[in-house]
Amino acid sequence: MTELESYDIEESHLKSFELYEEYSQRIIADTIRIRRENFAKTDLKAKRELQIKVEREVKNFRTWLEETKNLEPNTAYYYSVSLKSLLLGLPVGVQVARFFGTIMDKLARK
Repeated sequence: MTELESYDIEESHLKSFELYEEYSQRIIADTIRIRRENFAKTDLKAKRELQIKVEREVKNFRTWLEETKNLEPNTAYYYSVSLKSLLLGLPVGVQVARFFGTIMDKLARK
């Protein structure tokens, strides 16, 4: 059962990544890498500005999901918020690191 739940979570994150790539017209692995590099190099004020920019981007992505993909507001919220730490360049926790690894593996297979 745990493996099944883990698979469902991973699949929903992959769907979120694919939708974000469609929305942004950028490969998410590149976006994450660039954001991580930028976040690591900035001072506190620039980090705060980046956080504000990402908040706006997450909101715009959620709106796009609702209007373009006809997703329910709760689903759009889940997909958009689940990307927030990655868009900030701050992968946290083992699960996020595993999801990022899955993205990289998927891109390598293409």
